Amino acid sequence: MSQISRPLSLVEKLKQETVQDYINRFLWNKSNTAPFVVELDPTTACNLACHDCISANLLNQGGIDNDRLLKLAEEFAQHGVRAVVLIGGGEPMAHPKFGALVESLYRSGIKVGVTTNGTLLNRYMEQCATMTSWLRVSVDAGSEEVFAEFRPHASGKSQFNLVIDNMREMAQKRTGLLGYSFLLLSKYRADGTLESTNAVDIEKAANLAKDIGCDYFEVKPAFDMMHFLQQQDHAVVDTVNEHLKRIHALASDNFKIIAPFTLEEALKGVGTQIKPYNRCLTAELRTVITPSGAYVCPYHRGNLNMRIGDIAKVSLEELWKGDRRSVVMNRVDPARHCTFHCIRHESNLLLERMAAGEVVEPINDFDLFI
Repeated sequence: MSQISRPLSLVEKLKQETVQDYINRFLWNKSNTAPFVVELDPTTACNLACHDCISANLLNQGGIDNDRLLKLAEEFAQHGVRAVVLIGGGEPMAHPKFGALVESLYRSGIKVGVTTNGTLLNRYMEQCATMTSWLRVSVDAGSEEVFAEFRPHASGKSQFNLVIDNMREMAQKRTGLLGYSFLLLSKYRADGTLESTNAVDIEKAANLAKDIGCDYFEVKPAFDMMHFLQQQDHAVVDTVNEHLKRIHALASDNFKIIAPFTLEEALKGVGTQIKPYNRCLTAELRTVITPSGAYVCPYHRGNLNMRIGDIAKVSLEELWKGDRRSVVMNRVDPARHCTFHCIRHESNLLLERMAAGEVVEPINDFDLFI
């Protein structure tokens, strides 16, 4: 497995020596005072107005208080959080303390990953280039025309060239991985017929990603607001498959083309994912913290039934060991609550086998973003 593809496999990450030690020490007896990995939404603010945004109902509702955010970073270090993904319903770099947060996490030895729309990257180039383990930019286009249609800016002015210029500079300076993300998006008329699709830009985007100097180009399926795969028109399916065939030759030891299994299933029209287990062991290892509260996972952001607490009101340890989280975790049943396509599914299958006694041979650490 290449050095690029290994960090993209969540199942492989669970096999790492440090992760195995953590699982054996804390998972089975639930004695940890914080998660191993935190997905952190610093803010819900976003400067784009994207078509069919999966987080549309969560946007522009404020952010985590400046002082609380930096204090939270200290608590992460104090309680042994190993990695933090700065992500969000909004754009994480829109938070005024984004740079200070990255610096604080980095100084504490916590690995930092970032997902961003790339428009504000130039403001935090030093921190992002030298203090992150990976950074993934959601571009979803390979040309200014398609970008303007599917990732419009609030000002009405396309940010495509700014994003690409920022990525080029990042590629020259970065010490971690840089990814180019392409989410498959389509617009349909009221009568259900296809109006337009960004799939026409896949080949352009892949070539651009390699030219920029990215480590990988990822094509991902679209999901609805309930996280179920969106079924695509036959014309879109044909376009995607044709473009994927054409970009296959771009792959090399230093540049990975990624099309997850969910993409194939989306193109086939498979809408659900069956879970043969009734608990989420991955949620014992990682969680999501947002301005509106902390939740068992990002798929349930904003779902009050899956909210485990509010970091604005309690400490990280109180959140993790509190009665509210205990009640919610006992309630969560992936077989009933999570029939959508979940990125944690394969990890949960492995963890269930481990819980049943399967021995997993530890491998050397390569990426703690489990």
